[in-house]
Amino acid sequence: MRRVTVEVFYSQTCPNCPPQKELAKKFEDEENVRVRMTDVARKNGRAKNHGVRAVPTTVVDGPGIQQKKGFKGVMAEEKLETAIEVARGEKEPEALENPGILSAIRDRIT
Repeated sequence: MRRVTVEVFYSQTCPNCPPQKELAKKFEDEENVRVRMTDVARKNGRAKNHGVRAVPTTVVDGPGIQQKKGFKGVMAEEKLETAIEVARGEKEPEALENPGILSAIRDRIT
């Protein structure tokens, strides 16, 4: 199985970056998951190549994803876990789509 990569782009001055870095580190010990931390001040070219314009941004890549997926801000643990499962090919990419509040309400009343 090909490795899944979780890359967190952060800045030393970003108050929201430490929680996202800690969240990503929780998945370091999972089989075939590589976690990478990239300081945008030191690796600005890498950030530009990934289209990173805000920090924290978490990019997830793996065999189950046709194009790398980027997530801005601090993610919920469940969302990062789902992104890793999609990247592994264990779940369909649609699992990452946010149905929104209207869909949630519609599901409850139907």
